[in-house]
Amino acid sequence: MEKRELGTSEISVSPIGLGTWGIGGPPFWSERNENESIATIKAALDSGVNLIDTAPVYGFGRSEEVVGKAIDGRRDEVVLATKCGLRWKSQSLKGLYHDLSPSSVTEEIDNSLRRLKTDMIDLYQIHWPDPKTPVERTMERLSAIKEQGKIRAIGVSNFSVGQMKSALEIAPVISLQPKYNMLEREIEKETLPFCRDNNIGVLAYSPLASGLLTGKYDENHKFDGWRGKRNFGVFRKEAFDPAIKIVQKLKDYAESRAIPLLALAIKWAISQPGVTCALVGANSADQVKQNIKALDIRLTRSDYQAIDKIIS
Repeated sequence: MEKRELGTSEISVSPIGLGTWGIGGPPFWSERNENESIATIKAALDSGVNLIDTAPVYGFGRSEEVVGKAIDGRRDEVVLATKCGLRWKSQSLKGLYHDLSPSSVTEEIDNSLRRLKTDMIDLYQIHWPDPKTPVERTMERLSAIKEQGKIRAIGVSNFSVGQMKSALEIAPVISLQPKYNMLEREIEKETLPFCRDNNIGVLAYSPLASGLLTGKYDENHKFDGWRGKRNFGVFRKEAFDPAIKIVQKLKDYAESRAIPLLALAIKWAISQPGVTCALVGANSADQVKQNIKALDIRLTRSDYQAIDKIIS
């Protein structure tokens, strides 16, 4: 599988990475079978995917633990990415809080290393900005942790351009992890150009808009979990109906090209200028195989023009 250099680092990643939010299970997603999750991760590695992205808050440590078990004995095949800054007082949505203080980050890195069963994390990312902690303080501590050999590179997630500029004053930022898909393109205005100009890799999460771009759902579908609350992102009531109409048009176009919409959406994401990799979730080895098929698609200029007309 093709590999792409991540920012200014010496780290090379596959154009499709495995996102493991769902593998964490509750409270964000339904309960997952551990053996199936491990098989899913191994299937991704077998297919040539080398970037595995996780976070402590995914299942309150559960995702990291499962990833650690799955990559045991195969650590040298993996670009391992995790995060810091989202912590919990209790294992519930209400128990979550931001903490990027130096002492908290120091504690988090050791917890992640233990759960992942490794002595070094390739890409350590600030999960979300912390309103209480200046990003400069966090970056100083992350730089010290890097000097200790516990991490190879520092990245950020869900950062604005201004926040990235502040972080860059202290240490190199190798990558940004933003939400990006055919339905949610806000980063095209300022963020993507900034990353291109500053050679910051972009790991696009939610390239399938949390499932909408699989084409499996219509306006009458009853979602459970956080999607069912209809108060976040493209699932907000005012955003959902227009999004579903766009999805149907995209689905019709994909069918006219004999391409699964899922594969079309992934291919579109990884083909955008400045995007290094799309992080795609999977619940099974078969889903991994379906995701990887996006790499075999060949889209023409007229395809991209037609897609742009639909989503603009």
